Amino acid sequence: MRKNTNCLPFIFLSAFLSGCSEPLMDYEINTQMPVVESYLLENTNSLTVKVYSMEEYLKDEYKQSKPITGLDVKVNNETLGETSSGVYQLELGTDTLREGQTYHLQFEYNGKSIEASTTVPMPVRHLRVEPEYLTLSSSSYFWDSSSDTTEVIISWDDSDNSYYQVYIESPNTSDMPSFGIYGQRMMQPFRGNTHHATIRDFRLAGAHWIYVYRVNKDYVELYERISSSDLANPVGFIQNAFGIYTSMSFARVRVWVSESSE
Repeated sequence: MRKNTNCLPFIFLSAFLSGCSEPLMDYEINTQMPVVESYLLENTNSLTVKVYSMEEYLKDEYKQSKPITGLDVKVNNETLGETSSGVYQLELGTDTLREGQTYHLQFEYNGKSIEASTTVPMPVRHLRVEPEYLTLSSSSYFWDSSSDTTEVIISWDDSDNSYYQVYIESPNTSDMPSFGIYGQRMMQPFRGNTHHATIRDFRLAGAHWIYVYRVNKDYVELYERISSSDLANPVGFIQNAFGIYTSMSFARVRVWVSESSE
């Protein structure tokens, strides 16, 4: 099965780039700290680390976040190349990121050592969906789907009580563009081995891809912090930096949707 890494559920990090400390951060916080964004994906042969400066909201001015260039970024003592401004990448060749492997990030910035580690979770196994085919009537095709109670049940194996996130990617056709409304839907991370979707999640004819990500606890805590109304206290798992350095695995399954003239 071909993997589409463009559908990763990236978190927008700038929402928490100012504020006081959260108990997980036991060091002094200031606006000179960098912001790290990195999602390592199991069974892929490259890894990417993005590094930005912090946004500052001052009394009379606003300093925008910018890529931080020229860093010597290492993962497990391997140097990452800067492929574009503030984007550092390491190609693994025939090797891949495998479950159980730990990857240690380290670089220097403003006289501080920036460090973090993540361990790749096990793959998402035995992902299945029922039903695999849906038919939309003319009444439920776009707006009025309240009368259709069809459920789509997505399930997978969960042997270790992990956290998961479900992401639905719908087609965006020229005759009925989604305008971003139904094109992509991302659910809150949760524990369990089942997700129940409804016909409302599949409003366009064509192939819908359902991605299930196994995510680590640091991702969940950051997601919940940003999703809440309290954005002043950042969760920090990176020494001397804000952001996220985490790993995840995923599998995907397809649901076909056709349109009925009835």
